[in-house]
Amino acid sequence: MRSLGVIILAIIATLAGLFGVMSLGLSGLTLAGPGLMVIEYPDSDDFERSSGIVVGLIELTIWFLLIVAAVIVGIRGGRPRRARRAVVWISAGLSTILVLTGLTIVLSTVPRSLV
Repeated sequence: MRSLGVIILAIIATLAGLFGVMSLGLSGLTLAGPGLMVIEYPDSDDFERSSGIVVGLIELTIWFLLIVAAVIVGIRGGRPRRARRAVVWISAGLSTILVLTGLTIVLSTVPRSLV
């Protein structure tokens, strides 16, 4: 049961993390320019961009907390077996790889004005 709980928590965490990455991407946040900057789109205003950044950061925080919760749920209990430990670390690792890869792709987007 703990393994199933870990998998479900990791899936929910991954979806939350990818939603956060998507929010940051849609807000135009990038590191591809001269430092951290927000890409100016003509059809959005400052409130939309700032709320997208805040939602993205909140979702990434939720992702991190859910991954930590999944690891704690999986490791707790009376002497976890090797299979359960493998499920815990593989689930957490895959979620981390997916979210950080998406974040790297989104933050490395070059604004059209710098191309």
